[in-house]
Amino acid sequence: MIRKLAIALAVLLAACGLAAGSAWWVLLHSGPQGVAVGAWRMNTLAGSANADLYTRARVALTGLFALNANETIYFEASRDDAGHPLRAACRYTLTGRGLTARWWSITAYADDFFLIPNAAQRFSYNMGNLAFAPDGSFILTTAPDAQPGNWLPTGRQGGLHLLLRLYNPAPAVLAQPQATPLPSITPAGDCR
Repeated sequence: MIRKLAIALAVLLAACGLAAGSAWWVLLHSGPQGVAVGAWRMNTLAGSANADLYTRARVALTGLFALNANETIYFEASRDDAGHPLRAACRYTLTGRGLTARWWSITAYADDFFLIPNAAQRFSYNMGNLAFAPDGSFILTTAPDAQPGNWLPTGRQGGLHLLLRLYNPAPAVLAQPQATPLPSITPAGDCR
C-alpha cells in the first residue's frame, strides 16, 4: 500500500513539474504573438479583456503593465532585422522616423526584463528627448560603451530586449499595426 502511494505521489509530482516547466518555457520563449513588423512583435491581446491566460501571465512576468490598445500599443524586439538574437554586448543601430502616436518611447531591458543598470542613468528615449535629423529621421545606438548621439547603454552580459511603446496611437495604427513603419534594428560593427 505504501509503495503504491509513493508511486502515485511520484507520478503526481512529475506531472506537476512537467506542466509547470512547460508553461514556464512557453512564457519565456514564445514571445508576443499576433503582428510582426520587421524585428518588432506585438501581441494584439496585451491589455485586452480578451487576453488568454498565457498573454496575461507573460505580461505579469515581464513587468509590463499593459494598457488597452486604444491607450498604448507595445512592440517588442529581441532579434535584429536579420533574425539574430539581440545581445547586450553588441552594438545596434535603430534607424527610423517619428511615429504616429501622441507620445512614444523606446526602452532597453535585460534578459530578466528589468532595466539595465548603467552609470549614465539612461534607460530609454522618447519623442521628447531623442535628437532628430532635419528630415525627421533619427538614429539610436544601443551599446555597452558610450556612443555619440542618441545612445542607450546595454550592459555586457546576456540578451537584450527593446520595447517600443506607442501611447494613444493614431487610428491608422490601431486599424493596421502591421503597416506601421517602425525603426530598423541592424548590428553596427563586430559583436564581442
